[in-house]
Amino acid sequence: MTRNVATDIAVALKSAGVENFFLLTGGDQPLWIALRDAGIRMVVARSEASAVYMADGYARASGRVAPAYGQAGPGAANVAAALADAVWAQSPVFALTGATATHALHMNEYQDLDQHVIFQPVTKWNGAVAAPEMTGGLVSQALQIAATPTCGPTHLDVPKNFFAMPGASQILNPPDQRPGNAANGAAPHESDLAAAMDLLRKAKRPVLFVGEGVRLAGAWAELALLSDLAGIPLVATAGGKPAILTSHPNFCGIVGRYSSVTANSLAAEADCVLALGTRLGGLATNGYTLPDRHATVIQIDHDPVALINTYAPRLGIRADIKIFLTDLLNLAKRESVKAAPDWLARCRADAGKWTARHRDLTAAASGNAVLSPLSVLDELSRYAGEITLVADTGYMAAWSGVLYPILRYDSFFRAVGSLGWALPASLGVQMARAEKVVCVTGDGGAGYHLADIETAVRYRLPVVIIVMNNSALAFEYHEQKYRWNGNVVAQANDFGRVDFAAAGIALGARGARATNREELATAIATAMKASDPFIIDVVIDKEAFPPVTNFDAVIEREL
Repeated sequence: MTRNVATDIAVALKSAGVENFFLLTGGDQPLWIALRDAGIRMVVARSEASAVYMADGYARASGRVAPAYGQAGPGAANVAAALADAVWAQSPVFALTGATATHALHMNEYQDLDQHVIFQPVTKWNGAVAAPEMTGGLVSQALQIAATPTCGPTHLDVPKNFFAMPGASQILNPPDQRPGNAANGAAPHESDLAAAMDLLRKAKRPVLFVGEGVRLAGAWAELALLSDLAGIPLVATAGGKPAILTSHPNFCGIVGRYSSVTANSLAAEADCVLALGTRLGGLATNGYTLPDRHATVIQIDHDPVALINTYAPRLGIRADIKIFLTDLLNLAKRESVKAAPDWLARCRADAGKWTARHRDLTAAASGNAVLSPLSVLDELSRYAGEITLVADTGYMAAWSGVLYPILRYDSFFRAVGSLGWALPASLGVQMARAEKVVCVTGDGGAGYHLADIETAVRYRLPVVIIVMNNSALAFEYHEQKYRWNGNVVAQANDFGRVDFAAAGIALGARGARATNREELATAIATAMKASDPFIIDVVIDKEAFPPVTNFDAVIEREL
């Protein structure tokens, strides 16, 4: 076999343990030959953006670097646009793009674009190959950087005429094959541990404020043990949700902009907050209002940049979260630390009242003429012990993030900000997970990548796609209705009536439409047993009010 740049790329990917390469094919034929000959499966999506989202879902669920590809020009631009969610989620995605041939630069070549610069804001490393023999080594470098905490997407431009050129003769050193976001080994100083413990001991109303970093570090067991031992209540951001079991007696709910009323209230009342693996951004803190500005904030993160934020934490500790929690737990055991029991009892009681209210509202909604998302999530929760849930952003992130129970650690993923992410991402998650994967999206989100149902069919991925369908962008509708004095602009919000189950069937999947609770229960039960993709179109109430804080100034929410 002739050694060329394309084979160098395949060797570098294979050496890094890459099994799946996500792409929409675009002209660079030597690469497809090399990947095929190397035994790397090419997962061909229906757009470059959906290929990136699949890679992102695979990377988050497996903890391994996932490559995605786009051809020169428009393909590369689509790849760059789709990398934003991977940046926000600290997901190890490697973007490989073809670029204008070197002999056609600055000559108005077809699809020529100064594309390298558009990757700068959405990557942690952005490279371009200057000579063919450099390619394999740079691919290895990009893969390793993507997987090095703080993880994140990397990008490499390869001029399209390079792929068939002679490659390097040397054998590439395989990159570090640790899972993405694996422990970086940074241990806290004993003085920092002692200072954190002293602040927690003095607090009257302490709270553990849990972010996605706890999930990324796999530190959920240590977190639960610390809460049990020290008697400190737990609240979680949307990203931190899969690091806490809903059944934990000290868990008081999801905090932030998509949240429970109770969790936000308790976080606001806390006088000392141990913030674990959260960057204390706008979504997590409900617009920088939680924790209270007078509270003592102790922040732990492996990334020192995360410790520089608007809260200016009283104590910022750079450390691997799993190691920090282990060491703090041991210190708490030695010193028999216990938070004030009346505060914990109060938090548990308030959380219990919220849970009872949620139960009552769900029961009441079961008699509605039009299905409520409460009913959909309640029905889906019956399977929470056996599925991984993938949720879209916006209302889908709010409904599922706040109301869906976590019965198994690391069994929930959500779009950090990119509407439409969930459908293709769920295919990547399904490739990485042995259990059934369920995608929850709205009709707005489903419209972005509907054609990738065919991708799921082609690769026989038994994902269940639930489309909550109210024929509208309901978040926008509610914004206009409640915050703009009823000045609803229907032409900006409303869609036609679409049966997404029928569309899924037309694309080769199985499907069912649900307009009432009985039809929904039957559809989900059937989908859970299916070995093929299954689309459930659920007709829901456009007026259903979600657990978000956006309208708190004008309407009192119940959950």
